[in-house]
Amino acid sequence: MTVFTLVLVAVAVAAVVLVVRRRHRAPRQKAEPAPRGTEGVPTFRVVTLGPRGSGKTLLLASMYHQMQTWGGRGYFLAAPREQVALLNHWFTEVEDSGRDWPAGTATADTREFTFAVKTRGGSGALHTVLQLSYLDYAGTLLTQPPEPGSTLWKDLDDRIESADALVAVIDGHRVRQWLDGKREGQMGLQHALTAMISRMLVVEKPVTFVITKWDLLRDVDVDEDSRLRTVRKLLMTNQGFRDLVQEHTGRRVVRLVPVSAVGPAFAELDESGAMTKLPDGLLEPTNVDVPIAAVVPDVFEQIMLRLDQAKLAAELARLRRQTRRPPAEAFAEVGATLLRSTNRVIGALNPLYASLVGLAATDLMRRQEQAAATHEAHVTRLLDEAESHIEEFQLAQRKVIREFRSRVDVLEGRIPSSRLGGTP
Repeated sequence: MTVFTLVLVAVAVAAVVLVVRRRHRAPRQKAEPAPRGTEGVPTFRVVTLGPRGSGKTLLLASMYHQMQTWGGRGYFLAAPREQVALLNHWFTEVEDSGRDWPAGTATADTREFTFAVKTRGGSGALHTVLQLSYLDYAGTLLTQPPEPGSTLWKDLDDRIESADALVAVIDGHRVRQWLDGKREGQMGLQHALTAMISRMLVVEKPVTFVITKWDLLRDVDVDEDSRLRTVRKLLMTNQGFRDLVQEHTGRRVVRLVPVSAVGPAFAELDESGAMTKLPDGLLEPTNVDVPIAAVVPDVFEQIMLRLDQAKLAAELARLRRQTRRPPAEAFAEVGATLLRSTNRVIGALNPLYASLVGLAATDLMRRQEQAAATHEAHVTRLLDEAESHIEEFQLAQRKVIREFRSRVDVLEGRIPSSRLGGTP
């Protein structure tokens, strides 16, 4: 049994004991909730794949730089000090026009980062509501075999199997070369796609394909959605990519997200085809937060896609009849049932996680049944009714999930072609 499993079991037992004690105590004034640590907080595992030079390191550095402060959002990311130092060092290398770009990940130097998603509750207390484990593999590991006797490939496959979501990085420079009729762009991109997708086809995880260096493609078409459709058509010529989108569209969430770690006015291609920083370049990252924001909503949505819809409808009908029970308990029970139905046994042991899934299930069903305005009003009313019964931590957690979902909705509204598979 893993440490993670033991922690979740302990949390579940503690929750049961707490409920029993509360039922036998006389009512008393509720104490102000204290900030929570990471115990009992669900961790979502993300594995990032992409060829060498595709921009994985720049994306990660730019993403963390943008999300380490509030920045108009209702949450921010935090990481261990040594990881923050490394990420900030990379970003300094990016933004300094007099320095080279950050070095890529060495083959044997797999990097794993742990991001705590933090927000404030109604009392002002700061809560860690979710954790994201972000694993960055060396690009050469995808396209070149490791040394004889090495376990690197097996380790990679094991991590993909245990991941909650996958991020596949597509080099926008290769896309540009292909569109310009350069054979090295077509061959390089096809090779990279085949290497990534061969591993993705055997596991049913949500996948976000990230097109880096999007600024290099800004003149391809009249608007951003038309531009992405052009690139999508190009990618669909790859058999593996086409299979992933067409054969798995009903069972997994697949996205195509254009990003730029630096923006259109910071660097340009020189005569040799290398990206060169401009002396007075303006750093304007685009969409770098979306791959992270999409992870948690996509995990929940994929759970929904794999459920028997008749069984789900019955569970939600039962939820609606639970008029005498606090909404938090009803959500948790439905969430645990859904998790068991998809063999998510570990998650089902965590009452906080189960409750979150229960609300997500209700939310997604309403999205299918109602128009957007009606749906929003219903969810808002549902949360308002539940507020007096749900701990501040759970409310803070759901607030962040809704903001994640909203960020993805904004992207899909602006660029409909970014959605490749799964229910809209």
